[in-house]
Amino acid sequence: MSEKPKLKLGHGPELEVNELPPPPPMSLSSILRFIGPSAIVLGVAIGSGEWLIGPSNVVLYGPQILWIATASILLQTILNLEMVRYTMYTGEPIFNGMLRLWPGPRFWGPFLVVLSILERAWPAWAFTCATAVAAAMLGKIPGAAESLYVMITGVVLALIIVALVSVGGVVEKALEIVQWIMIFAIIGTLVVLCIAAVPGSVAAETFAGFFTFGYLPKGATLVLLGALAGYAGAGGLNNTTVSNYYRDKGIGMGAKVGAIPSLIKGKKVTVSPVGKVFRIDPENLKRWKAWRTIAWIDIVGIFTTGAFIGMYLPTALATALIPRGTKLPTWGIAAYQGEYFSKLWGPIGWVVALLAGIWILFSTQLGSTDMITRTLVDLVWQASEKVRNWCRGEIKKLYYTVLAFIVAWIIFAFALNYVFGIVPFAWILMVANISNIVLALVAAATIYMGRKWLPREIRMPMWSAVILAIGVIFWLTFAILSTLATFFGVTI
Repeated sequence: MSEKPKLKLGHGPELEVNELPPPPPMSLSSILRFIGPSAIVLGVAIGSGEWLIGPSNVVLYGPQILWIATASILLQTILNLEMVRYTMYTGEPIFNGMLRLWPGPRFWGPFLVVLSILERAWPAWAFTCATAVAAAMLGKIPGAAESLYVMITGVVLALIIVALVSVGGVVEKALEIVQWIMIFAIIGTLVVLCIAAVPGSVAAETFAGFFTFGYLPKGATLVLLGALAGYAGAGGLNNTTVSNYYRDKGIGMGAKVGAIPSLIKGKKVTVSPVGKVFRIDPENLKRWKAWRTIAWIDIVGIFTTGAFIGMYLPTALATALIPRGTKLPTWGIAAYQGEYFSKLWGPIGWVVALLAGIWILFSTQLGSTDMITRTLVDLVWQASEKVRNWCRGEIKKLYYTVLAFIVAWIIFAFALNYVFGIVPFAWILMVANISNIVLALVAAATIYMGRKWLPREIRMPMWSAVILAIGVIFWLTFAILSTLATFFGVTI
């Protein structure tokens, strides 16, 4: 039997040329089986960006600042569509594709691993979720005196989430089901709260704020604005991991590569460290168009639409309930809505708002833990032949090792907080601004890969490249401004 042809891409191993799997029939039931990666991303997105950073900005500067969220969400939509274009052609997640960039995986492997850990491994959302849990247990918004109690609660929540990520059949499938449930529960709860508490004039003002482009209040905190740019929508690894889920979901050439199993009850699965591409012929191009239609439905229909709704509802609540200029509590940041709802509905309002904050941020930490684990596993699996040999070709062993590292990192974060007294919201601001760096870097790499490596018939269109170039400038500008503000006190 003759050996199948190979294709060379960048500085990585050659990819086998194969057939593009046929897409599902274009019926509602068939499409619903394949859409869902964006639901996982969205479930994580409706968290720190929407429940914490968005409201924090509108309380200080008014809803007019939400144009930054509009720009970031729309730019992320194009970025997601173009990242999965690469994955649907090669079966490789976007970070794995970046290992093929000059000067090769020996540079990009360690660099992306470190960047991923700094941007996503911190249990920041568990710590902020703990402020709401602590408020529920104490019956009041916690302060500095309860800081140790809050942080211990955060560590416990983070470890519970690690355990949840490790169970199920295939991790992506289990997480998708959980996130669908959480999305409907979160948005449903927020809709009910908005109907009960937001006047029509405030709802209209908040909506208009998404289109007040260019508004920048004098003296604004650049770190807070940068966090809004980085975490509106999804942000950083929240975005890049959508390509991992496309691989695991078997969309396009992902079906030819394999999926990551869970630790418990997960069958042995061999995941190819190298992707596979399809030959360009009329039949495969016809299949490609159908797969791209599914990607548009998934990303625009679920992620983009849900991201705007997820940002609008909490910011409308904050605009309606919290006086402009109010400084939100540091050790009770996730419980601030409860204080204002208790003024409307008494104890019931307090409980409902706290439960909403806990549910939203727990969902964010759940998805975030899976995302960093999946990203590190994929990067190391492709970059290191020694690791693959140690695992004897079974990726589950590496997944177990990375999860153990995440547990150690959670304990390290707790120790760091104990020594320096870092407030939970500061963790969110830090990782949100690192997210701007990740988004700018990945957008630039995606432009190169989509225009340089993909065949002419399916390569990234020029209009997408131009929009992503604008995105690079947008995210990089906020990353630079927030850095200058942090270290040199620069203000607008």
